[in-house]
Amino acid sequence: MIEKSGTIRNGLLEIVHLPESTKLRLLTATQLIEEQGEGALILDVRPAEIFAALHIRGSVQIGLGGPFSSWAAMLIRPNQLLVIIAENEQFAQEANTRLQRVGLGQVIGYSVADERKWREANIEVASISTQRCADVQQILERELSVQLVDVRSRAEWLKGHLPGAISVPLLDLESSVRRIDPSKPSLVYCHEGFRATTAASILLRESARDMGILIDGVEGWCASGLPLEVPSVK
Repeated sequence: MIEKSGTIRNGLLEIVHLPESTKLRLLTATQLIEEQGEGALILDVRPAEIFAALHIRGSVQIGLGGPFSSWAAMLIRPNQLLVIIAENEQFAQEANTRLQRVGLGQVIGYSVADERKWREANIEVASISTQRCADVQQILERELSVQLVDVRSRAEWLKGHLPGAISVPLLDLESSVRRIDPSKPSLVYCHEGFRATTAASILLRESARDMGILIDGVEGWCASGLPLEVPSVK
């Protein structure tokens, strides 16, 4: 369809033709899993804690509420086929528009998150535990083997990090993942949870790990009056 818009110019009505915005195809649960099986990446744009509570196994989360398109452009190949999972059609359409602006136009369609329909279609779902800094000290004292994984940038790391944490920047996950011991439980964190959730979703696509998210990150750690460790730069 073509939408027409009228503009007055020199006393005459000029008709301007504007293309109708592309409307995403709504996928059923069965179609969704078929597309995943054929190589499409399931991109879940829901908020971090909602995604962590329940999501389709193998999906990658980048929250629509943050710097969504910037991180999508840095982490997703331009030719990657995508299926969007969102809370509703409006958010799915917004995600698609923002993806197109950064050259990610291979969106097949979208699906609204629905646990009942997922389970009825025998779609494998998963969850990721979330923790807050107010409680994490007790966990760290009780579980000495817990790894703290800092996925912020190197520059942020050098300004201060949680004591004993290891640096695995989100943009360098592929080359730095070997630093994470898969035999130990891990808590992933960033500044306030946005990047940590994305990182955890990517890491859990590669292998089953005992991994959680420190959802309030460095921001929550400092707000709780807990000290940061500053690495010595040689």
